[in-house]
Amino acid sequence: MLEQDDRHLDAREVEELLAGRLSGDGSRRVIGHLVGGCAGCRRWVREEMRRERELAAAYDAAIERAFARAIAESGALIGGKLAELERGARLWAGLCEQPAGRRLTMVRSSPRYRTAGVLEALFRDYREGLWRDPVEGMELAELGLAMAEGLEEGRYSASWLADLRGEALAIAGEAQRLACRPGEAGKFLRRAAWELAGGSGDLLLEGQLRTYEGSRWLSLGRFEKAARAFGRAEQAYRAVDEPHLAARSLVSRAEAIGHVHPEQGILLIRRAIPDIDGTRDPHLELAAHHGLAWHLNDAGQGLAARAELRQSADLYRRCGSHALATLSQAWLQGRIERSLNQLDEARRWYERAWEGFEDFGMESHLAVLSIDRAELQAAAGEFGSAGRLLARTLTLVKSWGANPEALAVLRLLRAAVAGRKCQWAAFRRASLAVRRAWGRAAGRG
Repeated sequence: MLEQDDRHLDAREVEELLAGRLSGDGSRRVIGHLVGGCAGCRRWVREEMRRERELAAAYDAAIERAFARAIAESGALIGGKLAELERGARLWAGLCEQPAGRRLTMVRSSPRYRTAGVLEALFRDYREGLWRDPVEGMELAELGLAMAEGLEEGRYSASWLADLRGEALAIAGEAQRLACRPGEAGKFLRRAAWELAGGSGDLLLEGQLRTYEGSRWLSLGRFEKAARAFGRAEQAYRAVDEPHLAARSLVSRAEAIGHVHPEQGILLIRRAIPDIDGTRDPHLELAAHHGLAWHLNDAGQGLAARAELRQSADLYRRCGSHALATLSQAWLQGRIERSLNQLDEARRWYERAWEGFEDFGMESHLAVLSIDRAELQAAAGEFGSAGRLLARTLTLVKSWGANPEALAVLRLLRAAVAGRKCQWAAFRRASLAVRRAWGRAAGRG
């Protein structure tokens, strides 16, 4: 029941009434007073209500104006960035036609080439074409660093600058790895990570950096660390809905894991294959199917590996200009024929691969292939030839400055061959030891 109270309202009661905070006895007194007909208090309440409506309308209008201004500024920013990228692409189209030395001179001498737009165009070409020519990749990386170092501080946002400098350093690190300088690669990649920590948080750049880190660990024979880095790269690419790049990370992770655990390698590649865009990167498609056949064979599924290799014949033909693909195919064919006990056929394929790797001076491939050839010779009862081949392999690996463990594994295998007590698992352990030894030796270099 409302209370009849002639006492006028005070400021606190009016404020609480309009805010809806009155309750109990206080609410009954205030409402009773207003209903009771106090004209002065009614006018006061109506005036306060009108003023609050005006303040709310002014606030809403201010919010609308701020929102419209933010949209306009964002549009101008985006438009300005697009114009910068278009100008840069045009400049890069002319610049990239110049010889490498001339390009570097032009960039260092003229600020018109030291812009974000030109640098972004260079990044695009690097990402799309590096695997084809490591020498050109190194030249592009050097050029990118020169551009990044010459960017004007006040011209771009701090986060964009950090992204640009971080990617330039990351690409330099990857180029150093491909030039077999993993120590230098590590320095550049650590600097890239520091720069990107102050950037926009772009997950594509995070995935790119993790991919380069994984590749470096893989080249060093640190398979577990490589697998973890590729796993983080995959997560970053999944988060930005890039299934093709995530698939690339899976294939790389399978390469790191599969030589030790071939069943896991098979599972990872089978997850990756449906998401690979062959038109975007036919070499990734080939790497996936080649890796799948390799791991199937190592897992004791020789017939499945042979079928996979045959189904991939067109991929090998399409990538035939890449010599390593053809030689790797011959090596894999030999391993499959050996697992199916076709010794003469395996021998022919091994010899073909050997000649190619020897022509290119690929010592790590020759060392591991030597172990496969020695295993084949031992299986054929040619223990003397197998022992001599392992002795040459031991000398080669020793010349790398390999760790004592790798040398001990090879010596034990050689002794087992001499005693005609060797098993297939011993050859596999020796292959893994040589892979790790090569990576660590390269890391010291």
